[in-house]
Amino acid sequence: MALTKRENLNGIKTSTHAVFDKSYNAGNDADYSGIYKCSKCDREIAHNKDDNPLPPHYSNSDCRSPNWKLFIYAETK
Repeated sequence: MALTKRENLNGIKTSTHAVFDKSYNAGNDADYSGIYKCSKCDREIAHNKDDNPLPPHYSNSDCRSPNWKLFIYAETK
């Protein structure tokens, strides 16, 4: 099941859980799998919590210090 904090047109259920408010810097381990969005530049990445830490931005990006927030929670089993 997928969850997001914001209303959407895709039929994804919404949630007000605090997990969507937590910020992560590049190099931090993510607590959950899903799509993370940079709150500074809106870049989105898919990330599995069991993979490597959250990445930095590309070297040609104007956003040098990403502030990742969980945008879409992906339930994994």
